[in-house]
Amino acid sequence: MDWQFDAEVFQWRGPAPYFFVATPPHVNDFLHAHHGELTYGWGVIPARARIGATEVTTSLIPRDGVYLVPIKVALRRAEGVDDGDHIRVGLNVSPQNASGSGDTAKPTTFVVDARVAVDLATAGATIPPAHSLTAPTLLRSQVLALVYESVRRGEIDERAGRKILDDIRGLRIRFLGDRSLEDNAWRLAVEMNWPDVHQAQYIALTQLQADALVTADDELASAAGEFVTIASPADILRP
Repeated sequence: MDWQFDAEVFQWRGPAPYFFVATPPHVNDFLHAHHGELTYGWGVIPARARIGATEVTTSLIPRDGVYLVPIKVALRRAEGVDDGDHIRVGLNVSPQNASGSGDTAKPTTFVVDARVAVDLATAGATIPPAHSLTAPTLLRSQVLALVYESVRRGEIDERAGRKILDDIRGLRIRFLGDRSLEDNAWRLAVEMNWPDVHQAQYIALTQLQADALVTADDELASAAGEFVTIASPADILRP
């Protein structure tokens, strides 16, 4: 489906300042009605957005019942777009975008965050041989904290918690934390004025070493969508 509509650019400060336009009611209604055909996970819908002569691949983000179109740096700089501007937006979505056809190669290396790693381990997931997982070294301490908190809250017992940790080791996640990753995470955090570099490490690692980021954090997915491809746990498990 193709649409053109006028919209006002607004800035939203989550973990970083970034820019969006809201889809108008008729577009939003269509996206919600057909999201099962269009989404590749977490409700996010792949799309192509056009402003003026510039077109980019992006991901539509659901927030408070409305799908938002991220206005990426490539669009803002090329077309001189800023907060409060009224712009004409061209938007295309299709099941082909969601299936990964087009000009985006099928991801094979995924960066995963701590919540996704725990969920995969808890579900007893088997990673297809064609795929591999990687993460910043900080994931180890984040996973440990998540599992420990679940035990402390009485959601699982200690034996189950330790099994989850063992099963995460069985996912054979490649942990990286070299100088290049640190430098890129620092640069990204400074550029976007983020309060810390933890989330930036996941985006930086995806840029440096992987094809897509898989995160259970909606705000991180929204921010990262401006820089990297966002995938879902289902993509990890798909041969």
